Amino acid sequence: MRKEDLKEEAIRRDNSEKILYLIIGVICGGAVMLMFYPERIAKLKNGEEVAVKVGKENITADDFYEGFKDTYSVNELIEKVDNIILYDKYTLTTEDINNINTSADNYIAQYEQYYGMNEEEFLTQAGYDTKEDFVKYLELDYLRNKYYKDYIKDNISNEELENYYNSNVYGLIHTEHILVQTQTENAKDVATEILDKLTSGASWEDLKTEYKDKTTQEQVDVEFDSNLEEAYKTAAENLKDGEYSKALVTTSYGYHIIYRVSSEEKEDLKTLKDRIKSAILKVKESQDSKLFEKTMIQMRKDEGMEIKDTLIKKAYDKYLKAYES
Repeated sequence: MRKEDLKEEAIRRDNSEKILYLIIGVICGGAVMLMFYPERIAKLKNGEEVAVKVGKENITADDFYEGFKDTYSVNELIEKVDNIILYDKYTLTTEDINNINTSADNYIAQYEQYYGMNEEEFLTQAGYDTKEDFVKYLELDYLRNKYYKDYIKDNISNEELENYYNSNVYGLIHTEHILVQTQTENAKDVATEILDKLTSGASWEDLKTEYKDKTTQEQVDVEFDSNLEEAYKTAAENLKDGEYSKALVTTSYGYHIIYRVSSEEKEDLKTLKDRIKSAILKVKESQDSKLFEKTMIQMRKDEGMEIKDTLIKKAYDKYLKAYES
């Protein structure tokens, strides 16, 4: 799934988003602080003004003011709406909650290890008043990701499944490899020397013994959805059982010589359906870096989010433009 550094991953905000949210938020904050002109938005029986409607739920101007007065960010709108939608759709299990709390502890521990920050300093840097606020954010983030994956997978067509199965799925491949790691002195020369000897008739086992002090040697099972680098997977797939690679296979780890030991027949589509959906999700993500955000936007639309206040709607519309195709 797009690696970010530890800090950005922890709070899921990059600098461009902060700038965008700040600009939009100032507009929203100003609108709220003007307390919304009566002709622009509806009122409840108690006199409170409805700013946003999500299904049967109302978010009032007072609700927004409590958040906007400190953050001046459209992110406050998004979090309130997403909380209403996602906590209605899902119930966190005890296991979910334990995992989320463990994640929070891990983030804090990593910041202490790498940046020397204690818990209070981490929370301040990340923009949270308390650890409970941070955990609550991680809960929402977990639910967003759950919805996102469910939504994309549920909308993968049978045709997409069949095409992926026919074009990309293969049976389990059993391999061995001799790896000369990048940091090894004259790594490529050493790997080339091994490959040349193998091509000239030296046995695989003899070469493993001869170069055991200069190489890493492992048995690796390759599947169509393995978390292996594509160069290794492609090389293994293109070999026949009992063959070794005729050229060095280069990955971020170094230089590989791959021996394809044996393989198995691929399983049927029905058995692999869920795994194929996960693989297709990765393909879709690689094709559209904004897929997650677009899915969240669609979720709010599908769930009937209706912004009553014209200024807040303008602010949200500006936010939407950042994710338009």
